[in-house]
Amino acid sequence: MTGTLTFKFGRKGKSIIAALALALLATILMPAALVRASSETSEKPIIVCTTNVLGSLVEELLGDRADVIVLVRPSLCPADYDMKPSDVYAVSKAKILFYHDIPGEKPWLQNLVNAAGNEGLIMVKVPGTYNTPEGAKQCIKIIASNLTQRLSIDLTEKASRMLNAIDKVASEIKSDAQRLEVEKVKVICMKWQKAFIEWVGFRVVADYNPPETLSSKDVEALVRKGMEEGVALIADNLQVSAEFGGTIAKDIGAVHVVLTNFPGAIPGTGNLSRMFEYNAEQLFEGLRKWRNTKTLMEEVKSLKDQLTIFQATTSVAVIVAIVEALWLYVGRKSRT
Repeated sequence: MTGTLTFKFGRKGKSIIAALALALLATILMPAALVRASSETSEKPIIVCTTNVLGSLVEELLGDRADVIVLVRPSLCPADYDMKPSDVYAVSKAKILFYHDIPGEKPWLQNLVNAAGNEGLIMVKVPGTYNTPEGAKQCIKIIASNLTQRLSIDLTEKASRMLNAIDKVASEIKSDAQRLEVEKVKVICMKWQKAFIEWVGFRVVADYNPPETLSSKDVEALVRKGMEEGVALIADNLQVSAEFGGTIAKDIGAVHVVLTNFPGAIPGTGNLSRMFEYNAEQLFEGLRKWRNTKTLMEEVKSLKDQLTIFQATTSVAVIVAIVEALWLYVGRKSRT
């Protein structure tokens, strides 16, 4: 007598099996860089960062003294991350994992850590807003302090230079903002860029969630608000959408700009200082364009008004001439 042995797994059991399968596959498909790191006699510590915000800071602080693995590419939103076998392996070998604890990380981070099974992993949360100079400085301090403690490396001088670089860029941005009188300029933006735009000094009159979550009424409300307030700029977030704000800008006569929320997504924005410079310049250039367009439109309107006045004056002169001619004609007729 023969029979078939069957197994039934609940949802939890399936998740465990999937995690084990990923871990097994990771050992087969592990990145070459990690293979080299694990085979070297003087192993560098492996440090995993969920985003390039954290990764760029760790790399700037440590240089080549660690192998830094960034999980989410800077061009992506963390919510769009897909777990890869190589990431499971990286976390399984990592000494430290830096993470933000932002909403986009929560659905997958714990699953990744569970799949890696690294009992010695040190997880460090770097909370708060990072896309303003003050927030960035706080991130630097938290990361530098933890690296100093965990790796026994003095990073005081390096951290100080990074903090000074942030202050220098912030001062330059504020100076340009004051010269351009941005406090008079109204903006509608993707909500994840609101903190930076307001820090620069612009007036954010409305912000919006990721476009896929918006209804047609939400979009209509943004357009109406933009028209009522005379909004100059619509600012999108690259990692969410680079096109959404363009339609609204066209409808209300504003300028569309796209900012990045992660360093490295655009050439020349490899760290937070350069990212701040890039984002500020996009805003300032957009403002210049809007003002130039507005000036041109006012000049065109002035010319049209002058033309209308000229046409009206000409019409009156023609009528007066006709009336005078008629009077002369009538006067001659009466004399004859």
